[in-house]
Amino acid sequence: MSEFLDHLSANDNDIYDLLLSGKQKITENVLRELARDRGIFCSSQDSREELADYLSILPHAFQDVATIVHKREPGGRKEKTTSVRLNAVISQEDLKAAVEEYISATGKAERVVHRPTTADGLIVNVKYEEFNHSRARLLQRERQEAEIEFFIVDGQTVVRMPATEKAKRIVQALKDNVERRRREVIEEEVIELRGLTSVGLRSKFFTRLISTLQGFKLRNVMSLRVSSHLSEDGEDDESLDLDDVDESEARAEMFAVVHSMALSGQNLVQSQEYKDLTARGFYITSISWRSEQDANPPDILQFEAGFQDRKLGTGFKYNVQGAFRAYKGSHRKTIVPVGPSEKAQLLGLLETTAREVLAALVAETDALSPDDITELGEQP
Repeated sequence: MSEFLDHLSANDNDIYDLLLSGKQKITENVLRELARDRGIFCSSQDSREELADYLSILPHAFQDVATIVHKREPGGRKEKTTSVRLNAVISQEDLKAAVEEYISATGKAERVVHRPTTADGLIVNVKYEEFNHSRARLLQRERQEAEIEFFIVDGQTVVRMPATEKAKRIVQALKDNVERRRREVIEEEVIELRGLTSVGLRSKFFTRLISTLQGFKLRNVMSLRVSSHLSEDGEDDESLDLDDVDESEARAEMFAVVHSMALSGQNLVQSQEYKDLTARGFYITSISWRSEQDANPPDILQFEAGFQDRKLGTGFKYNVQGAFRAYKGSHRKTIVPVGPSEKAQLLGLLETTAREVLAALVAETDALSPDDITELGEQP
């Protein structure tokens, strides 16, 4: 019986872990405030651990625990974006029918709403819950949200979504529903580097991406990640071990080379430092950079792009991190978020540029001789 009740209640250890798990949000002042709400005044000499320990052994009703969880919960995650192109024009009617079928299948487990946009597009918003077992028990249930946008470009349906597995599963389910409704298989196109057969070409994808954004001039490379042919299959770009001496040193070297060559306009591929890195099997897997608009005002935008699976070059994801607005002949020092419409335009520019760069590199690969491919480095 007690084991069953553990799933329905919080004991003192659960509350203690909850109070200590978020130092930036549950500060000592917040802990004293929680005590004052009960008419208890604690000494200013009490440590954070002592305050949490004392509060955890007090009786807590459901509302008391809910209040602490509300104070502790972080803001919504800022997920990177990804996209896929479906080689068919899918009407709003077909999309709405697919969404309604999805709603019927999920029931009350998810809250799904949709609304039409201009140019025969549709936005689908899905609110759901996930369990993160690495967190304190009372924080393991996380409320998430995925906004998925469908719109038509050049006779194709573009799907833009958060770069999460849940969002990808939702899109796949909607696509399956449309295919059943239309009784046809819809091919899809994604941005991935499987067709680039050398480490040099994979790095060129990123250096061209950051230097050929239409209407922008590269200002600075902020950071990058590298991988090598020694990386394990399926290793994603978030799992880079900074204690790995070889990759850490290679990342620093690659950053210095890319930063210097990109800003000076020199040919990166011809630099000796770059040749040495590719000869050792290293290539770029993600990058963050700043570019200045060739417009008035000349704001500086900060972007990031990379691949979830570093070895295979799949799971392309990207983001507009913010803007440094132009002000009185210079730029403000603080980065600010960009508005929804501006962000949509910038994400579209990143998507278009990435596809154009990838298509050009694939075409160059087909035209390369065996000696040229050898010079660009071994296979990833």
